[in-house]
Amino acid sequence: MASEGPARSSQPWPLNKIDELIPSVRSQCDAYVDQFVNTVKDKIKLVQEHPVEATAVATVSGLVLLRAPRRFLIRNTLGRFKTEKDLLNEAESRMKQLQKSLEDLRKVNSGVLKKTEFGEEDILRGSSNMRSSGKQIQSLVSSIYKAESSAADLMHRLRSLPGRESIELRAEVGVFLCKIFDKLMLCLPAEKLLSALVLLRHMITGKCALGLL
Repeated sequence: MASEGPARSSQPWPLNKIDELIPSVRSQCDAYVDQFVNTVKDKIKLVQEHPVEATAVATVSGLVLLRAPRRFLIRNTLGRFKTEKDLLNEAESRMKQLQKSLEDLRKVNSGVLKKTEFGEEDILRGSSNMRSSGKQIQSLVSSIYKAESSAADLMHRLRSLPGRESIELRAEVGVFLCKIFDKLMLCLPAEKLLSALVLLRHMITGKCALGLL
């Protein structure tokens, strides 16, 4: 015992306090546990001695704690004390809520229908524009082919003419055809068709140059 005293005195002050508090805390915990166990045992004995009362208490507590039985009890007990005016007010408030929800649904439905109508109009407008542009492109291509054939025929006839006048006429025809193709290319929006027209233009200008030579 004498050796334990100096060993404890050599320890720091907080550790000594903790060592002193541990037995008291342990005894208090044991006391609380024993009290809880004794209380549970007493309740079990009471339930065993009075099963009818215990069943009634459990049933009432279940009816009060659960949501659906609680609403049923309130409706059939406190709800009976309500007057007809209160019931009518509740019914009117519920009807107003339903009408509001229906109006919101109608607004959403009308907005969706308008969007679908606008989408259909855009699709129809785009398809009509595509058809009209296709027809314009076909007519322009056919006119280009006709101009090319007529230019080739004209150049062939001009080659048969002798002298300086035929050379001047061939040059004027070549410049005129180049201007026509420039105007046609300005009318077309498609880049691929423009490149094709440029190639045709170069072909015709090449024919003009060959005619000039």
